[in-house]
Amino acid sequence: MNLEPRLSINYILNAENSIKTSYARNVQNLHLLSNSTSGNPTDLWIPSSNNVRPELADQFSTGYYRNFKENLYEFSAEVYYKKLMNQIDYKNGAELNFNENVESQILFGNGRAYGLELYLKKKQGRLNGWISYTLSRTERKFDGVNRGAYYPAKQDRTHDISIVGLYELNKRWSLSATWVYYTGNAVTFPSGKYVLDGKTMFYYKDRNANRMPDYHRLDLGATWIRKRTAKFESSWTFSLYNAYGHDNPYTITFQDSKTDPTKTDVIQTTLFKLVPSFTYNFKF
Repeated sequence: MNLEPRLSINYILNAENSIKTSYARNVQNLHLLSNSTSGNPTDLWIPSSNNVRPELADQFSTGYYRNFKENLYEFSAEVYYKKLMNQIDYKNGAELNFNENVESQILFGNGRAYGLELYLKKKQGRLNGWISYTLSRTERKFDGVNRGAYYPAKQDRTHDISIVGLYELNKRWSLSATWVYYTGNAVTFPSGKYVLDGKTMFYYKDRNANRMPDYHRLDLGATWIRKRTAKFESSWTFSLYNAYGHDNPYTITFQDSKTDPTKTDVIQTTLFKLVPSFTYNFKF
């Protein structure tokens, strides 16, 4: 059993400005083990046990908050540092699938995450929305991985941007648009290959030393309120996911070229390219 204490202090400078600082501890008793370039249903989750301790995270944050132009706009800037303990990762060359003794394939170490978060929101009017930006780093450190030095965690994203716009055409129609961009996840790509017993084997060096391509997409939506009374409301929502059809990679794999085995082909798999959808909602 672990306690999860939290502490928050808010100092109001005046009617428009304030400073906040906080501390929180979080405990995680389920642990994800994956050595693929993306999440998939075959990823392995293991619980805490006599050998696997719960993961702990102590987070400290301090931020400046401001409302201006009669609360029409809201702005915040926050820095944070998170200390990660009892982190779990796999050994080099580990076999995770169909392994009844998977705990023998994992390592234990620590990590850290820190960054800056900026947020600007327009709260009122026919046109409103927000812009957020995060500059961050998430790293791990294990004996037996990358010579004991810090290396990027799979979830490490240097840049993360979101832009959301909402526009009310009239009492029945409203439009929305969302654009997201973030740095590709840290992954381990092969740095060379060799042939063993007639089979090509890929050679890997430092873990998570490579990056997936940067991810970005635009989502569009329109909502039509078909009926609205004091007791009932119904509406239709029409949306378009990844409106400009960007080829965001789901996985990237490597294989021998069919025309020249000494060369390597890089295969990128993309999912959910330009997906339309519609939804009917009702409230009573």
